Amino acid sequence: MNRFEIGIQMWPWYDIKTLVAYAERALEIFPFEQVWMCDEFQYEDSFTVLAAMAMRLNVSVGTMVTFPHRNPMELAQRFSGIAGLIKEGKEVSAGIGAGGAVQEQVVNEKTAPMAVMEETTRFLKTLFAGESADLNSYPRLSARFRYNPRTKAKLYFPPRPKVPVYLAAGGPKMFDMAGRLGDGVILTQLNPWTSLPGIQRGMFKQAVQKVTESRQAAATHGAFKKIYNLHISVSADGDKARQWAKRNTSYALAGSLGRYPDVLKSTGVDLKDVERVREAYVNGLGVDEAAKRVSDKLLQDAGFIVAGTPKEVLAKCEAILPLVREAGIDQLVIGVPLGPNVPEALDLIAKEIIPALQ
Repeated sequence: MNRFEIGIQMWPWYDIKTLVAYAERALEIFPFEQVWMCDEFQYEDSFTVLAAMAMRLNVSVGTMVTFPHRNPMELAQRFSGIAGLIKEGKEVSAGIGAGGAVQEQVVNEKTAPMAVMEETTRFLKTLFAGESADLNSYPRLSARFRYNPRTKAKLYFPPRPKVPVYLAAGGPKMFDMAGRLGDGVILTQLNPWTSLPGIQRGMFKQAVQKVTESRQAAATHGAFKKIYNLHISVSADGDKARQWAKRNTSYALAGSLGRYPDVLKSTGVDLKDVERVREAYVNGLGVDEAAKRVSDKLLQDAGFIVAGTPKEVLAKCEAILPLVREAGIDQLVIGVPLGPNVPEALDLIAKEIIPALQ
């Protein structure tokens, strides 16, 4: 039985002082190896939060995930700056994905094209290594962000230690790219391939196999980390936990419908119900309205969040953990929303859930 690291994820729905206090509380009650921040437009700035955590807490930090709607040159600077603040022996990780429904509210693009994702990954890895990037080699980024293709870019203060780039993968093209180019892969329960129904239908196993095959075909050497983001909403009041889980479920459903409608349908979800949820984001109505459109049945059918009392959460985890261990996952991240009352959820996660998972 392999031993994996345990990380925890925060969401920028809270202000910076509250988020740092939550992370501090989490580390007081359990020695989490890493604190991750999801990056979203319109909420608290995740990079500022991570910088504050790096300065105050003795823990590795990272984004789970940021996205290439942000300028990769600025991303490189910000990660490098945080690396200069992190405690010795700890890591700053750049988790990056193609984007999702929350960004779609303010950006007129569903997801970043694969070519942009690939160029972004290569660009970040080059700069993090302390090397110069010939901008002529990044035509999509040059056009997207008006780079000067006749020159080069570099970080005058590159990160020490180097920042690894982990790719969030939710479909065959990203599974392949993560294996070929990433320093690791992030697989999340908020995706039909790797959700609870996806695990039960064997799609999680296919995803891990595709990442492994692509890495082998590319003959890539060096460390490669496999991360699974297990999303939990827990409370002594199971119904409150389930209702709170509808926020993140709405976000994941809307993004999945835009990218993987056939896969989503194959998990047993009614796409007509999902379309109503997605419309809330497309029309700028926000996460609160989108969550209202997630019925109890849709929450259950999607299987994106393990929600309920600690006992109910652990019962559902029995279908997830064996395959996670079999896949050789290096870090299990306890992901958002955590619960309707975060301090309560942190106590329940540390005292009742993690011991059982381990």
